[in-house]
Amino acid sequence: MTLETLPQQFIDAEKVFNLRDVGGWDAADGRKVRTGRVFRSDNLGMASEDDLDLLVNRLGVRHVIDLRRAEEWEIAGRFPEIDGVEFHHFELLHVKWENIGREYPAGADVVPFLRQRYSGMYEAGYLAVRDSLDVIAAGEPVLFHCMAGKDRTGLVAAALLSVLGVGEADIAREYELSNFGITRWRTWRDANLGKPETESGLTTPAEAMLETIAEMNARFGSMREYVAATGFDRDDALRSQLLE
Repeated sequence: MTLETLPQQFIDAEKVFNLRDVGGWDAADGRKVRTGRVFRSDNLGMASEDDLDLLVNRLGVRHVIDLRRAEEWEIAGRFPEIDGVEFHHFELLHVKWENIGREYPAGADVVPFLRQRYSGMYEAGYLAVRDSLDVIAAGEPVLFHCMAGKDRTGLVAAALLSVLGVGEADIAREYELSNFGITRWRTWRDANLGKPETESGLTTPAEAMLETIAEMNARFGSMREYVAATGFDRDDALRSQLLE
């Protein structure tokens, strides 16, 4: 898979496989989400020198938000200390998936599984959502990420785009793009580390995000009301910075 075959949101990098711009989507009142301001990705622990140059010098990233548990750094590394880039650790709290006594399901069963996990993560990890949006609202270029860049990262992206007035269907489409990033990672893994005997069940069906949003709407009234319930109160600053 080459960059030319990927959706336009993706940004080419050597060892960051799910790196993309969160901007470009239609928002409220006929406006669009600005590009070049907010980025999302998978783990940055393997980032090459060229990747770091891309992030810091070409994309201009000034804040990196890591949503993972600190113990995950021991497995996969973390973003290095670089002058001019502020590192934020906002762990998006949740019960570890490996502790819930259920296998990652296949087929249609993955949608309710993810909806249950995601709605629980939104409630348990609300402080990470709030704090991430606070950093983004300050106006400097930001990148936020977790491990695969699909679950915790996808939830922060969905909250952000909801505040900006992006429609639910587009939020789900933005989330679903991680399937391309996962495919890129697997291609690299198979070529460099070898293909495992069994494949992990990483997928991002749009329906999982749509059902999560519906669940949060039922609990809070809307995604924007959920975000307000986290304590985030800089909606106007966020929209001023990111809508054009």
